[in-house]
Amino acid sequence: MLEKLTAAMKVPDIRARLQFVLVIFAVYVLALHVPASGVDQEAMAGHLQGVLGMIDVFSGGALKKFSVIAMGIMPYINASIIMQLLTVAIPKLQQMSKEGESGRKEISKITRRATVALALLQSFGIYQVFSRPSAVSSIPAIQPGIISMLTIMITLTAGTMFLLWLGEQISEKGIGNGISLIIFVGIMVSIPTQISQTSALISNDPTLIPGVIAMVLMFLASIVGIIYMTQAVRKIPVYHMKRIVGNKMTQESSSYLPFKINTAGVIPVIFATSIVLLPATVATYFPPTTGFGEFVRRATDWLQPGNNIWSSLIFAGLVLFFTYFYVAIQYDTNDIADNLKKYGSFIPGIRPGKPTAEYLDKVLTRITLVGAVFLAVISLVQYWAPQITNINTISLVGGTSLLIVVGVALETMQAIEAQMAMRNYEGFIRAGATNTGNPQGPQRSGRTAFGAR
Repeated sequence: MLEKLTAAMKVPDIRARLQFVLVIFAVYVLALHVPASGVDQEAMAGHLQGVLGMIDVFSGGALKKFSVIAMGIMPYINASIIMQLLTVAIPKLQQMSKEGESGRKEISKITRRATVALALLQSFGIYQVFSRPSAVSSIPAIQPGIISMLTIMITLTAGTMFLLWLGEQISEKGIGNGISLIIFVGIMVSIPTQISQTSALISNDPTLIPGVIAMVLMFLASIVGIIYMTQAVRKIPVYHMKRIVGNKMTQESSSYLPFKINTAGVIPVIFATSIVLLPATVATYFPPTTGFGEFVRRATDWLQPGNNIWSSLIFAGLVLFFTYFYVAIQYDTNDIADNLKKYGSFIPGIRPGKPTAEYLDKVLTRITLVGAVFLAVISLVQYWAPQITNINTISLVGGTSLLIVVGVALETMQAIEAQMAMRNYEGFIRAGATNTGNPQGPQRSGRTAFGAR
């Protein structure tokens, strides 16, 4: 990876794009330290529970500092997920998604409007939580009042839309998916603080050194597992028959349908985490002295993954359910089978039409189970690791954060490789792509060699 980055930095255009990404990262870090007005920082810690704690992880600690980007990009993530679900459920949106670039632009506009609405709603919820005494502090972090409410809502919504704009700038002028990189830097920026806290913990108690070593080993093992499962693909061979296209006849050929083992990515984990943490969020709205408030807090403790075997099984079951649900709305096996039949293609040994759809459904069911079990295990590691190692200062071991970090890193490296391949950069052509030792060997361009990988 370092060799590829070094080679990429030697190409002026790619170097300029990478430098632009780093500048945006610096702007993010600067915005992270710009506090919102009217907030008591000392009273903040007691409020960061439930979903608010997850938002704080994704925003790199911005919510704990209550900066202008305290909500991070979470409203946009929620809006995007909702739009994906609605695109399947609403025929008009489904038709719009099939209209090419113009349809995608319209869906993108709707997603932005939904982001503003969700950001306003979420910022109002944050105001409601922080304008009340917490379980730790009797002093609210935000003084109640209509002026304070409007200030917080406008500031946090503007901060989210500013991050969305930064992400779009990265996608246009940088390399990789801008929104993903914004989430990436939001998680990575908290690592120095975690290392500092861990170092202080070891200094106070040297007996925790074996636990830190175990945590590092679990961290490395999680990265290897995530890379392997993210890159794993089930290739289904497809044979294309001769057919006439216009005035030309295409030749017989073969290819394959690539089905990723971990098709759903991190979305099932986000859904499952949100549901499990829902009681903790509800608990913040009710005083602990009331009967219902006490019941909700007990439910929160019981449902916390890792606290007991049943909570872990419930969480794993939710991850499995949402994985299958997401894959079901992403892949329509009947549509895939119809398209194969329409273009004269078929899977060897499988009859076209309904038998092909049933075969694809069977394959998807099996590989989705593998991906879902992996997601369940890797997401539970973040809850098991502190209990095993007695180290609770490192959150980037397993779980949603590590899945996002590794996934975005792989995606960005693939984008850099694609940029290099388009420029026919010889340093990225694998050994064997050109046969310089044999004068009669095939001479391939960088694009062909990379595309055949």
